[in-house]
Amino acid sequence: MKLRVKVFRFDPSTGKKGYDTFEVPYEEGMTFLSALQRIKETQDPSLTFRHFCRAGICGTCTVYINGFPKLACKEQVLPYVLTGQEVTVEPLDKFPVIKDLAVDHEEVTDRLKRFRSWVKGTKEEVKIDPSLNRKIQESADCILCSACQSYCPQVLEEEYAGPLFFAKIYRFLEDPRDDSKEERIKQAIEEGHIFHCLSCDKCNSACPKDVKPATLIREIMTFFENG
Repeated sequence: MKLRVKVFRFDPSTGKKGYDTFEVPYEEGMTFLSALQRIKETQDPSLTFRHFCRAGICGTCTVYINGFPKLACKEQVLPYVLTGQEVTVEPLDKFPVIKDLAVDHEEVTDRLKRFRSWVKGTKEEVKIDPSLNRKIQESADCILCSACQSYCPQVLEEEYAGPLFFAKIYRFLEDPRDDSKEERIKQAIEEGHIFHCLSCDKCNSACPKDVKPATLIREIMTFFENG
């Protein structure tokens, strides 16, 4: 069996864009990341893509597979091979493409800094109830893969921060160690324009870690409504 894959290509030196098609012999347990590595090793060493942990933890290898964001290191090739159809692999949407499948995440990094995405509070020890800790952990599971950010139609509006950032804000609103609740809510409204959310739930379906950003956005709105 073989995987027939059509890969997006972009050469920054010429500005040329297009697609190249490759056939990769299937191996048991093969993921799209290992397929891309096989292409780079045996067919085209110029193919560029990102990867790091290979365990679905760092979020670095996120790409579009048949129009939907996936972690390349976790997405299995076999179901696609069995269909016998060509699979299209593309870079994340709504992000500047550096080369081939590698995109520029600098805007996300800069915004996280502006949103001061770290706990700001007392150094005193705070006891956290296990049930609350689970709620905090659910949002803290975000690996910054940008799948939700890329799949969200509203981020085309430049003022709208996007689901990735609101998932982070929710985490701090729930954390009793953070003493900047009012600032976080103001941040979500004035800097993030949270009420511009379309409530389409596309970010929920895109998140590979089941963080459910759209659900958290609605929870943040409740914080605001409750004062």
